[in-house]
Amino acid sequence: MTINDDTPRWICLICGWIYDEVKGDPDSGIAPGTRFEDIPEDWSCPLCGVTKADFITMEEYAAQRASSGPMTRPRRARGQIGGEDAVVIVGSGIAGWTAVEQLRAQDLDRQITLITADDGCVYPKPSLSMAIGQGRSADDLIEQSGPDKAEALGVTLQANTRVLSIKPKDKRLMTTKGKVAYGDLVLALGSSQRRLACEGDAADQILRVNDLTSYRKMREKLSRGPQHVTLIGAGLIGVEFAEDLQAGGHRVTLLDLGAQLLGRLVPTPVARLLLSSLRERGTEFMPGISIAALNTNGNRLRATLSDGELLTTDLVISAVGLVPNTDLARKAGLNVNRGIVANADNMCTGDPHIYAIGDCVEVDGRSYFYIEPIRRQAATVAAALVGKHRPFEHLPTAIRVKTPSLPINVCPPDRSVADFGNWHVHTPDEVNEADKGACRMDFLVRNQLMGYALTGRCTPQSEYLHPIVIDSLFGATTAA
Repeated sequence: MTINDDTPRWICLICGWIYDEVKGDPDSGIAPGTRFEDIPEDWSCPLCGVTKADFITMEEYAAQRASSGPMTRPRRARGQIGGEDAVVIVGSGIAGWTAVEQLRAQDLDRQITLITADDGCVYPKPSLSMAIGQGRSADDLIEQSGPDKAEALGVTLQANTRVLSIKPKDKRLMTTKGKVAYGDLVLALGSSQRRLACEGDAADQILRVNDLTSYRKMREKLSRGPQHVTLIGAGLIGVEFAEDLQAGGHRVTLLDLGAQLLGRLVPTPVARLLLSSLRERGTEFMPGISIAALNTNGNRLRATLSDGELLTTDLVISAVGLVPNTDLARKAGLNVNRGIVANADNMCTGDPHIYAIGDCVEVDGRSYFYIEPIRRQAATVAAALVGKHRPFEHLPTAIRVKTPSLPINVCPPDRSVADFGNWHVHTPDEVNEADKGACRMDFLVRNQLMGYALTGRCTPQSEYLHPIVIDSLFGATTAA
């Protein structure tokens, strides 16, 4: 059946990803033109891993938004940058824009300014590690421009502006475009790829792909056709990029100081299944190895590995983990540990007018780098700014590893119980490296499910296992 311009689109209520029937979801095996109702029930959102049950049509979504608050539109932004009673949000990633949306949904009148070092465009950051294989450019990933988003929400966007310092006593920001006053400040500063200590005249050519700008650089460097790419780090981002680069026609060597893929995120049998899948597609994995030096070698690069071996390559990408951006907060005298320390009750930093959310924050000693908890943090901040109480709760995180050749859903055990249990194969016959059979492994503490790892056709089980893990953890916490 031909799909016309009125074809419905469906939105994920958890992460906001939109399924367009015209485009389908080819990376998950859903061909363009596939009706939503015809998608198999075991399909999951390509960004956050939830099932079809968590999707509604855009029309239903708009109706829900309309019925949840006043029918009047937010006032148009007056163009004022900040103000004595304004909420100023720094950062235009998922955390920053979600905070704007959540606050505007509850307060149509308060002046809101969003300041960002980039252009403020809206794009799904998790797509960065699955776009090469799809042939998508950086512009293809943009869902809405910053000015259009700001106009729709009635807020002021101050784009291409770096914040140099925060003056909490004066409630002022110093920026590259002047001073900005605030009534309340929300820091959504995000995180950066960890920098490696590396010698050599090409050390500064190592790419860290964490935003659209760096993705554009990667696409440009790969534009000459199939190349050899060396990836440093075999964690979540590393394995996703490895599979995506393979799908784009490139050869990949994956390095990691650890002994297995995905580190401690998954049990060893699952890591072996993934390694077998990647190797079949040409990826070389070198455990216990990193790069000591990188030098130019004609039109290519020569990497000196940590074991002394030499590797000729065309591009080196670092994916060795994220570090919260905390410099602004630290220089302002806020409490900073690994991240900016915030209270779970309201995401406040200790200064009654400064809040923090997203990758940059730390709550009860934990950092959160996934969409679902970040959205709940934004809801907590918005509630606090309108005088309501909606505390942020720590919940076990269900993680979808975007490796289409071997789908993986994992809920790692919470650190409070990780030392008291072990991984168990739920059905021994299911672990079969030869035929990439489905695998379910349970992390059990006193016969209670405290985590799980699922591959292949077992991945949809995450929908009902995740609530069990939450109940088990809270029960264990209460008992303790």
